[in-house]
Amino acid sequence: MSMDLAPHDIDGRIAQAAAHWRSAVRKLRRDPDASRRNVLEGHRAVTTRSMWVELGERGVKDPVLAAARTWVYALTLERVCWSWRVSVFEKLHAQHILVPDLEPGRLSLRTVLDRILCEAEPGRRRDYAIAFENEARHMRSLGIVLAERRAEATTALGARQLKDNTEVPLDPPAALFDIVKRVLELTEPFVPRGHRRWEEVIASGLARDAGEGWPAQLSVRWLAELFGPTGLLKGVGLPAIDLPKPTGAVSFVRALALFGQVYAETDVSSSAPFVFKRSPFDLRVARRAALFGTLPFDPVFGVRVLNLGRARAMDQARQIARALIVTLRMDALRVLLRGQEELSFSAREDRFQQLTEQTMGVPFSPNLEFVLPTSSPLDPTRFLGTLLGVADRRSLIERFDEDWFRSPHAIEAIRSEQAELPLKKDTTLDAQPVFLPFRTTEKEVDAALLDLGRLLAVLFG
Repeated sequence: MSMDLAPHDIDGRIAQAAAHWRSAVRKLRRDPDASRRNVLEGHRAVTTRSMWVELGERGVKDPVLAAARTWVYALTLERVCWSWRVSVFEKLHAQHILVPDLEPGRLSLRTVLDRILCEAEPGRRRDYAIAFENEARHMRSLGIVLAERRAEATTALGARQLKDNTEVPLDPPAALFDIVKRVLELTEPFVPRGHRRWEEVIASGLARDAGEGWPAQLSVRWLAELFGPTGLLKGVGLPAIDLPKPTGAVSFVRALALFGQVYAETDVSSSAPFVFKRSPFDLRVARRAALFGTLPFDPVFGVRVLNLGRARAMDQARQIARALIVTLRMDALRVLLRGQEELSFSAREDRFQQLTEQTMGVPFSPNLEFVLPTSSPLDPTRFLGTLLGVADRRSLIERFDEDWFRSPHAIEAIRSEQAELPLKKDTTLDAQPVFLPFRTTEKEVDAALLDLGRLLAVLFG
């Protein structure tokens, strides 16, 4: 049947499947009980091994089908693994945890983690953390099974050898781990020292003392008012955004990053094929999230938006930068843990503690494996997007001055880039050249690392 589908039909079916899947994931995060149904079962035409194989043959001469194959890969694995993903979220939201002397009833892992992030008193935070890691061992088991099922499904799809080429938007993909190593070396001087437990490290990444100038409420309205005068949202109908709970300056960082992500997903060409303007491993979306999310560690943002004095703006920018370095190293840890499920139990446990100590300064409890941090196929995309977002910031400053985020000309440039299809010509194939989703290069990431180093030198030099 699929051989009868024209490229535009396949593109349309993928767009519909992707929309239904993303909606189901958003609902799953809020309420697992309402999201058990596997919506991708109704889209089998573009979520099967036969379609994956077919596009490998037909995509050689058709750019739409070549780009569609990445979506078939991602959606097929999501369909096969959906029930396990639901089980993980059910465990996250199940109210099983007792925290004696602190809570009258049972709490979920999600709620206890929120308590850890909100709690300022170290002793109480430790009690919540101990309760969290004791219950996390059950979610860890589910997380391991989900990772194993995904690996099995990748093999069954016949895509095991192409996994990194598909999920790592970097040429060459093998350079990813060298980039991680360099990021860890660059940020090593800023790793929080003296912590004895994992929750202390997490708390150090919240920038609790950088709270001046922020609005009393974290709302979409504040975000819209911040960028509305620039024309960024003109003609753009943003969907609802689930903003994080305010637990420090980093909550506003996350809100800005989420705003950048949703904006990049929304402000795209309406006429181009879906597979040309969106990718399941969307580096441009990750770059936009990082571009807007890193605004608060720019002192100029503190002066122009938060109305701080220059000295206080610099101090607050340093505090937020230290917190974001914790987040960046956590993202690096996620990348290093890729493939962890393929090891034996003891080897996995040893490696997890070794890597958490290396990246975060303290070994995490083995119970937190596949729980904190979680694991996702998008981990390399988000990590690379953060680095490239720093380079995008530098480019905008050079072209439009330090307050680019208030310049209609800078925003016009961003919107112009959004209108461009993230494609490049691949001349490495013997057959007719095709167009592939945008990827970055090791050279471009090298330049971004230099920009990150310069930025840290300005803030802390």
